[in-house]
Amino acid sequence: MKLCLVLLLGMGVGVSWAGGKWGMVDTNGTWRLPEKYEEVGEFRGDLKRSFTLPEFLPGVKGAKVRKWLKVEGDEVKGGQALAEVELTEPALPVESPISGMLVKIGVPAGGAAIPGSALGSVRNLGHVGMFEKKQFDVLCPGYGPNPGSATMVRWLKLEGDAVLKGEKIAEVRPKEAMAMLQAPGSGTLVKIEVKDGEEAKVGQAVAKMGIGRVPVKLGGEWFYADERGTRVTQDRYLEVGSMLGGMAPVKLGEKWGFVDGEGRLIPKATDGKKAKGFSFGLVEKAEFDLARKVRGGLAAVRVMDRWGYVAYQDGGIRMAISPRFLQARDFSEGLAAVEESEDAPLAEEGDVDKEVAEEEVKKPAGPAAWGYILPSGKLWGRLDFAEAGDFLDGRAAVRALGEGMPWVLIDSKIKARTTKNYGGLVLLGEKRVAWRQSGGWGLMDLQERVLEIRPGIKNQAGEGVGQDVLEAVGPFGDDRAPAKEPGGKWGYLDPEGKWAIPAKFERALVFHGGLAAAKEPGGKWGYLRPDGSWGLAPKYTKARAFTDGLAAVSEQGEVELGPEGATGGFWE
Repeated sequence: MKLCLVLLLGMGVGVSWAGGKWGMVDTNGTWRLPEKYEEVGEFRGDLKRSFTLPEFLPGVKGAKVRKWLKVEGDEVKGGQALAEVELTEPALPVESPISGMLVKIGVPAGGAAIPGSALGSVRNLGHVGMFEKKQFDVLCPGYGPNPGSATMVRWLKLEGDAVLKGEKIAEVRPKEAMAMLQAPGSGTLVKIEVKDGEEAKVGQAVAKMGIGRVPVKLGGEWFYADERGTRVTQDRYLEVGSMLGGMAPVKLGEKWGFVDGEGRLIPKATDGKKAKGFSFGLVEKAEFDLARKVRGGLAAVRVMDRWGYVAYQDGGIRMAISPRFLQARDFSEGLAAVEESEDAPLAEEGDVDKEVAEEEVKKPAGPAAWGYILPSGKLWGRLDFAEAGDFLDGRAAVRALGEGMPWVLIDSKIKARTTKNYGGLVLLGEKRVAWRQSGGWGLMDLQERVLEIRPGIKNQAGEGVGQDVLEAVGPFGDDRAPAKEPGGKWGYLDPEGKWAIPAKFERALVFHGGLAAAKEPGGKWGYLRPDGSWGLAPKYTKARAFTDGLAAVSEQGEVELGPEGATGGFWE
C-alpha cells in the first residue's frame, strides 16, 4: 500500500522538503536519531527531566544509593525500579492492632527491637467470647526487603491510655531501611547524578531522564519513536501529528483517532453519558474525519462537516464540545475561534463576565461569522467577525463583517483595543504586533506605538507610519523575530525593532530554546544564538526548528532552501 502525507496546519508534522534522509540532533549538535528517516516531525518531551529523591516515609531526610539497577542510556518504563537506596533516619509509625487500652510497654525509648517482635500489648476492653483473644501484641514494623534491627524512638501513649485500632502509638527507627527508587515515567535514563555509595537529600535531583515522542517516517510508514529513535508504536499510520497532552492524532485508513505515548489507540467513551445536551458516546470507536493535536487540553476534531473538540478523560476520548461548528481553531489563552452554525448555544449568565454587555452575547442575523467559545463550548462575546485569529498576550486580531472592513485588535472581553485602520494585523509575541496598511509590514506594541525599524522615517505629524518596510516578519522567540527586508535577506529584530542580527541570510526560522535555524547565502544551514554567533556551525543541507531540545536535520544531498516564512503563515 502506498503511503502519503497530507500536511495540515496544526498537525505539527512540519513542512515537507525534497528528498534525502533526516535525523535529529540535540542543542550540542550530537546525533540523537540516526540520519535514516524519510520524514521527521516535531519532538515533544523533555530530554533532561530531573527527578528527585522522594520522601519515602515521614521524617526521612535523605538516602544513600546502594546500587543503580540501570545504567545511563537504558530504556525504562514508568514505575520500574531504577536503584536500591538506604533511607537515612526514617521514623516508622507503630500502630495499635485493636481498639482498647495500652496495658504494657515492653520496649522503652532507646531500646532495641527486631521487626515482627512485640513492643507492647493492647487489651480489648469490650465484651469477648470465652475462647476469643483479649490481649494483642504491638508489633515492630519493618521496611524494605531485608529489615534489620530497629530502635524505639518514642511512645506517643502511656500505659493505661485508650487507643484506637490503626492509631499511631509509637515510632521506631530501623537501623537499615531499604527502598526502591522508581522511574517517574517511560523514557531513557540520560544521566545519573548521585552515584553508588553517595547520599542525597529529599528533594535533591538524583538522575535525569529523556522522555518524549517524535513521529518519523521509515520504509513508507509513519510511527512514533522515543528520543533515541527506538520505535514505540507498531501500527502503520497514513498521517500523524505531534504528541501533546499524552496523546497524538493519527490516521488509520480513512479515519482519524488518537494514540497514547505507548502507541495504544485510545478508545472513545461509549458510556452514553449526557452533558450540555449531547451524548459523549457519538461513535463506538475513536473515529473522526479529521483531528488536530492537543492545545489547551482540547483537540479539534471534525465529524462529517462539523468541528468539535475532544479531551482525554478517565482513560478514553470524550467529546468535550459537540461537533457543531463550520470551522474551528485551536484553543489559546482559554478561548478558541470558531465559525458559527445555527445550533451554537449562547453563554449562560454565569459564564459571562460582568464587563461583557448582555446585548453583545448574541448571534448574527446575517451571514455566517466567526466568534470565540469557552472550553465549555458556550459562545463568548459577539459572533460577527469575517476573520478571527488566536489569542496571544491577551489580544486577538479580527476583521469585522463587511467589504473592506479593517483589522482590529480585541481583548479577551471582545473589546476593540486599536483605533487606526489596518490592512493586516498579526500577533508575534513579546507584546508586539506586525501591522500593515497598504505597503509592507511594520512593528508596533499593543498600545499602537510604532517601532522605528528605519530611524527617522516619520510623517508630518511625527508618526512612524513609514516604518512598514518589511517584506515579512515571524514570531518572537528568545527576544528575536525573523524578518525580511524587501527583496533582500533575512535577519532578526529585537522587541524594539532594532536589527539584533543583521539581515544577511537566505532563510531564517524562529528561535526555540536559544537556537534558530538560518541558511547562509549560497551556503548551508546552521543554528544561530540570539547574539548572532553560531551555536551549531552551518553544515546541514536542510534543517528545522528545535522543539523541546531536538531538531530535525540532514547532512546528505544537495543544500535545500526549504519553505520561506510569511507574516501570519505557518512557522516552524
